[in-house]
Amino acid sequence: MAVAAMDVLCCRITVGDPDPDNPMKILNGVEMTEVHTIEINESYKKLIGTAKVTFPKGSVCRSTIIGNVTLEGKDVSRLTTEIMEDGVLIEKRTTQRLVDETTFKIGQRINIMLGYNGVMKNMFDGYITGYNSDSMLEIQCENMAYKLKLKKAPLFETPVKGTTVNDVLEGKYNILKDTGFKIHSDTKKYEIHIGKVKVTDNFTVADILSEWSRYKVYCFLKYDAEDDGAMPAIAVGRPYSSSKAQPVFPEDSGTGPFKIYFNEHVAQSNLKALKTDPKFLAVTGKALGTDEKFFEVTVRLNPEYDPDSPGSKEFQTVNATQISKKSHKVTGNTTAAGADTRTKVDLSTYTIVPYMSPHVGINSDQLVEETTEYFRNYNLNGITGTLTIFGDFGLVPAVQVELVDLRNPSKNGVYLVEEVTTTFGVNGYRQQLSIPYRINSKG
Repeated sequence: MAVAAMDVLCCRITVGDPDPDNPMKILNGVEMTEVHTIEINESYKKLIGTAKVTFPKGSVCRSTIIGNVTLEGKDVSRLTTEIMEDGVLIEKRTTQRLVDETTFKIGQRINIMLGYNGVMKNMFDGYITGYNSDSMLEIQCENMAYKLKLKKAPLFETPVKGTTVNDVLEGKYNILKDTGFKIHSDTKKYEIHIGKVKVTDNFTVADILSEWSRYKVYCFLKYDAEDDGAMPAIAVGRPYSSSKAQPVFPEDSGTGPFKIYFNEHVAQSNLKALKTDPKFLAVTGKALGTDEKFFEVTVRLNPEYDPDSPGSKEFQTVNATQISKKSHKVTGNTTAAGADTRTKVDLSTYTIVPYMSPHVGINSDQLVEETTEYFRNYNLNGITGTLTIFGDFGLVPAVQVELVDLRNPSKNGVYLVEEVTTTFGVNGYRQQLSIPYRINSKG
């Protein structure tokens, strides 16, 4: 009788001092291979991801001590010697001790590797930001972008018409200088326009990058798929757009989309199919004009659209407004073609989807064009909710997954992963995925 092989969970957590010359390197590392639970939470909407690690009482850590060789009274079974380039003979001696609160210090580097059967993948790199030791020892961590919270941004002010991400990060204003971070090469190809940036106070680099998420321009850390030991780059973009001019997230060619079979990889599904009638869908686009006032337009399908009649428009602009930034008072805005504010439309029966333009200083007609393009691409028969899979893939945010459900093909398609919560420990190895964007349907 054949017996199914059990997958054995394995982890390796390394904690030590940051190397000033190479942030990805850990000096004087202590290794732990047993934990109670690990929870890692990362999203492309948040620059700073977090991890929480809980150790049971009595966990053991192993460290390698390097010291000068003296032959008296050493435990020879655990002694290795190395000759350095300059001819100095040194020894490495492995010691073991119990894990306690003295094992960790705030600001230390941490690396977490997880996997099955001895095959592990790098799942988290960051810094220890806190710990407590009530019933169990728990450490809280933030990813490598934690360093950007410690770096004060230079004081500067960009022109009223706005500036570009490249100029702020590495160009004219160069706020990434001396942080060790670079812009991801795919992000650099685009001129991503953002509004006026004015830094007059003690803002950190992280504050500036996090602020952009309000305009649906997201900054997150992107690791090199080929070399997970390399320093991550800062990727900036919008989740998905079919317009070639819009910056989308960098893809790892050759690795995605990851194929997820429901009968094999899925531990739990909380996905619900959404059916939205496009006749009752409207998209409200919002932008910041050159006068530093927000204005918005709402686009819907034109109820009188006749494809056979020349000049009949498929989309209609309704309820255009201008919102004063100071008082958020709504004032009339009739600059968008067909946006006569006298013809207010009741949209109470509509599903209204918000859209925020990443381009500052555009006019109403350009916003209508962008909002219409977003409407065309909006996932009318999408799914909502989360999907929990086993830890086979070790996924990170902003990758693409292809769902294959033979029983319920309405969910099939390629999706963009927005948020990943990884849990590991006494209850197994799981990843909960939030996948709100269906990029294309299959099946």
